[in-house]
Amino acid sequence: MSARRAAGFTLLEVLAVVMLTGIVIGFTTNFYLDLSKQSSAALEQTRSARRAVVLLDRVARDLQSAMLVRKPGPVDPIEHPWLFLAESDDPDLGAQRLKFSSRGHRPRSSDAPESDVAMVAWMLVRGEDDALELWRWSAPGLPPARDLSFPRLEESDRVAGGIAEFGVFLIGEDGQPVARWDSSALVESSELPLAAEIRVSLYVDDTSDAVVGPFVRRVTFPLPPLDLEAQLAAAGARSGLVDSDGDGIPDAQEDEDGDGIPDVEDDDVAGGGQTEGDERTARWCLSQAPELAGILSGLGAAERAVAESMLDLPLNQVAQLLSGIGFSLPDQCR
Repeated sequence: MSARRAAGFTLLEVLAVVMLTGIVIGFTTNFYLDLSKQSSAALEQTRSARRAVVLLDRVARDLQSAMLVRKPGPVDPIEHPWLFLAESDDPDLGAQRLKFSSRGHRPRSSDAPESDVAMVAWMLVRGEDDALELWRWSAPGLPPARDLSFPRLEESDRVAGGIAEFGVFLIGEDGQPVARWDSSALVESSELPLAAEIRVSLYVDDTSDAVVGPFVRRVTFPLPPLDLEAQLAAAGARSGLVDSDGDGIPDAQEDEDGDGIPDVEDDDVAGGGQTEGDERTARWCLSQAPELAGILSGLGAAERAVAESMLDLPLNQVAQLLSGIGFSLPDQCR
């Protein structure tokens, strides 16, 4: 009778099991690490995409509130504060700097009336580490005259960093995208683009050169340039201010002293050279001449906002603007 074999595993069988187990664990670990890396990369791309969408929304919101008033013919462009300006270092990349007047300002709650008109600027600059950053600047109200300069970064807010590319292409009536625009120049005089195409690409993170984008947003300009001259003329005709004394002679042609110079252009009559008049504002004139309130109430909402934004300008500047479109200040304001 043969002896019974002892129960158990041989060394080869144990080594085979260990080897197979190691292979399975190694494969599972590599699969998990690859899946984790892909998940992290997808998460970073999703974050970058969300950042790009938020950035596009903010730039688009400002552009959609852009507002421009056509310059009255006789007014010097330098004295006309309404502006839409776009500058570019590389026309193939679109505009990297934008500055324009906007109706997107939210007045603070206070006793003093405040217009919703403001100046807004977007600027693409290089930071200290040579990385591209996007900055935004805004200021309520309008400057006293045309200002083609861009604000300093100390006065602006940093909106986004890690930008690989940013540009805005402006589309005019010919349908061709351009990277530069100047509403105070002869070609685009007192005109807004019909639409804008915003493009932005972002780096996925600060440690790699991976880029997500470009993301593109097309924006139409819902507020065409306002012809304030025509609106004031229509409102003035309804209110009778064009011929305030009822003598049949338009105020813009009145010549009380008979010197051949209309009173609206005559410093001796209009007080254009008086220091006291220069210190007064259009708001003071409105308080002295209640009939002007009738003109304001006769304007549309957008035109009324434009007129109200001019209330704090010096009276002599307002008088010059009004005289250029055939209006004169009431006697109470002279």
